[in-house]
Amino acid sequence: RYLSMAKNHLMCAGGMKVFVICVALCSLRCDLLVVPNAEAESELVYFTSFEQDADTSGWQGYGHGLSNEAPPNGGKRSLGVSGGCIWPHGLLALKPLTQDSRLIIRCVAKNLAIGGGVSLETPGDFRSSIHISVRETVWTAYESADTLFCSKGSRLNLIVGAGGFVWSAMLVDLIEIRRVL
Repeated sequence: RYLSMAKNHLMCAGGMKVFVICVALCSLRCDLLVVPNAEAESELVYFTSFEQDADTSGWQGYGHGLSNEAPPNGGKRSLGVSGGCIWPHGLLALKPLTQDSRLIIRCVAKNLAIGGGVSLETPGDFRSSIHISVRETVWTAYESADTLFCSKGSRLNLIVGAGGFVWSAMLVDLIEIRRVL
């Protein structure tokens, strides 16, 4: 209601451009006030950008390899993931945690077919996991909606997959696992 009144007032003064600029500035300012600085509220546990062959060292699976396509500010390479029924397409067993942690995962990814995902799970307990579903066909930044609590000494698997009964493919880059403080 107030926005409508302001719009009418500015239009009477010939200020449609002013209205648009005011709304845009207000939106930016509100975002600056509302959106927390995730880096200040979390600590990096794991990161990779798949720039070198060594960045896939330790990865197991049947459907992953380096791609020469990467997102803006993502270097020159990413991880290509594709597959069907044979699972996992990509799995990295991580070192045990050094402290109790609530974790999130982030990545930048791109769907090339019917989608894929990035998961963090406790081996042997699929209920103890968090997941990102990759659906967008353009490079998109993703963050898990949930956190995963793991006690000190817990082992974790980072898993990437695309497809299942039906073949699919995706590209993923800039994978982060962060401890929420």
